[in-house]
Amino acid sequence: MKQAQEELTFVGRPFPDAMMDQEKSFSGCNLEMENNAVFQKFLKGNHLTSKRSSLVVFGPENFMYWYGVIAPKEIEIPAGLMKFVLPQTQVARVELPQQSLAFFNQPLNFVLPELIGKVTDAGIQVYENMGDSATPYILQSLDLDTKKLSQDLYLEDSK
Repeated sequence: MKQAQEELTFVGRPFPDAMMDQEKSFSGCNLEMENNAVFQKFLKGNHLTSKRSSLVVFGPENFMYWYGVIAPKEIEIPAGLMKFVLPQTQVARVELPQQSLAFFNQPLNFVLPELIGKVTDAGIQVYENMGDSATPYILQSLDLDTKKLSQDLYLEDSK
């Protein structure tokens, strides 16, 4: 479960926690991105059409949700999309088979506690408030070809 993770480049768009819907999901934001011509052109032009990712960046009192894709490091980012560089560090990885894009539309207050529970059940310490961590990230990446989803809870190297 615990493994080294190289630096990654996330390309997409951030959405503040206030954009979460009544079901505590970001399904509207995800749909907005899936219907975004710039995003779709970026995916096609970089052979990333079968990849999707979401990223939650925690702060001390709130969080930011990102929807997009993990892309090669040295890639040109078109206007309308943003880049977020995730550091090289340790992650706790959980893999889920047979997933689809619908996974990203599930309520975060269901998905994230389930992931954190699996990580802590494996004996890995996590912050009670993820925003207190030096690496306050949860990355979820889906390969639409294999239907495999990986969930990475970023850990501090010192732990």
